[in-house]
Amino acid sequence: RLLLLLLTLALLPLPTLAEAPFTFGDNITGVYTWPEGTSEADASYVYRYAYPQLAGDSTLALNINEVFRYDAADALAFECPMYATDHPAELGQMQVVLTYEITHQSSEALSVRIDKVVTVGQSVSRTVKAYTFKLTGAMSGTVTSLPYLLELVTDDSADEWLIDRQIAKADACVRDMVWALIEEDMDKPDSQIDPDRAEEEFENAFYPEEDFYLDAEGNFVFFIQEDIIAPKEAGQFFYTITLEDLLDEL
Repeated sequence: RLLLLLLTLALLPLPTLAEAPFTFGDNITGVYTWPEGTSEADASYVYRYAYPQLAGDSTLALNINEVFRYDAADALAFECPMYATDHPAELGQMQVVLTYEITHQSSEALSVRIDKVVTVGQSVSRTVKAYTFKLTGAMSGTVTSLPYLLELVTDDSADEWLIDRQIAKADACVRDMVWALIEEDMDKPDSQIDPDRAEEEFENAFYPEEDFYLDAEGNFVFFIQEDIIAPKEAGQFFYTITLEDLLDEL
């Protein structure tokens, strides 16, 4: 009987970080071409996007879906017309492709990494941004930032001085930790990091509160855009820091 009980328990599903209180529905996708009405083959500017959408009509799904719907609508209304009309046709077609990856989903949080690739002839540039959504508490379904995820600031915090202090504390801590990892990379024989500009550009262009996503294990992945601390050809830089290490430093 004991053996039977142990075998039964072994077959039961165990809770994991991947469990989440939602499922995904169909993506929202679209294509914008310029001049208006031209095919993708004939257009001088093509913008193609895909964003995730949660299934159902729960408040959680509606809140999260609206973030991506807004991004799509905003790009079509402002970014696309601006870049399309400014792009010199003689340079050849400009292609913008926006894709996403679900990097973390659990009962506590959802992280979505969004990659944008812009191609003009042989020139290719890449940018990354990410959204992390809280799935519990009063702010469930809203985009959250690093201090809130670390619970240095809570949803009901009202003391502005304390909020600013905690945000600055998290910012300084992460900057120091990421910079230490950059210095390690800088010492590698094949490093492409430019020491003459790296520290200043890093200070100006890295925003710890927003420039991160969670990986499958719940670690923080901080990213630095291309052409910041190294030549564009070196690409983007990603540095993973565990929650435990981050909390130790704080």
